[in-house]
Amino acid sequence: MDVPALVTGLILLGFAAVSAWLITGHQLVGPASMWFASVLMIAGIVGLVVSLTSSRKSRP
Repeated sequence: MDVPALVTGLILLGFAAVSAWLITGHQLVGPASMWFASVLMIAGIVGLVVSLTSSRKSRP
């Protein structure tokens, strides 16, 4: 699996979801910097889990 493409897609999807939430007129709970960091952290965690599980499967 292409982990960098997966992480990039998750980051774009996360920021698109937050932007869509704001465009529809809803309010953010907490500061915007928390949401920015949350999107990056979740994408990083998913990328790390995928890369660790795929590296274990590829070992002989």
